[in-house]
Amino acid sequence: MRIQIAGVAVVTLLALAGCAKGDKGDQGPPGQQGAAGPPGPSGPKGETGPAGPPGPKGEVGAQGPAGPKGDPGAAGVAGLQGPKGDAGPPGPAGPKGDPGAAGVAGLQGPKGDAGPPGPAGAQGAKGDPGPAGPPGQPGPKGDAGLIGVAGPQGPKGDSGPQGPAGPPGPQGPAAQGAGLRVVVGQAKAACDEAEIMVSAYCAGDNATLHVDGMTGAHCEGDPNAKAVVSCAAK
Repeated sequence: MRIQIAGVAVVTLLALAGCAKGDKGDQGPPGQQGAAGPPGPSGPKGETGPAGPPGPKGEVGAQGPAGPKGDPGAAGVAGLQGPKGDAGPPGPAGPKGDPGAAGVAGLQGPKGDAGPPGPAGAQGAKGDPGPAGPPGQPGPKGDAGLIGVAGPQGPKGDSGPQGPAGPPGPQGPAAQGAGLRVVVGQAKAACDEAEIMVSAYCAGDNATLHVDGMTGAHCEGDPNAKAVVSCAAK
């Protein structure tokens, strides 16, 4: 390598000497390429060029092995309360607890419905008679009862004062010998349809006589009063 470099240097010097003495000759043919010199030192690092366009997306590689378990992360913020879950099955009954202190008596509840009637009890002792109540209102007038059996004739009453003589009446037909029949009833008495009432009175205290047409009469005011009527054949 050094011999070749020295030869080139000699040729160069001879060429320069010839130029100084005579006219410039024609250029000779190019010499043979010399041997490559030693590599020079590395130059400074150039600036980074612009990024090229992204290449096509590669295929997904096979899943790698699982890495080691990482450390627990910091606790996150509590989330919103979720919806209420379904009630779980009832648990087993616990042991019986001690009785608690007596509470304050509550308000009286509403009156309950009447229960079914119970069986009849034994008859109690007869009670003392109560005080007499006020007299009730008179009831409606009842229907006429049946004519009772004539009672015994009462004692003869005292003779009343003689009244003034009346005017003489017209002469009537000859009498047939008709007799009178006395009817006594409890508060009411009446003659038969073939008879006519001649007289009537009430036997009792505070009784008022009411005449019922021409055949009967009744008494009011005394419930024990009896009506007495005298009947004659028509």
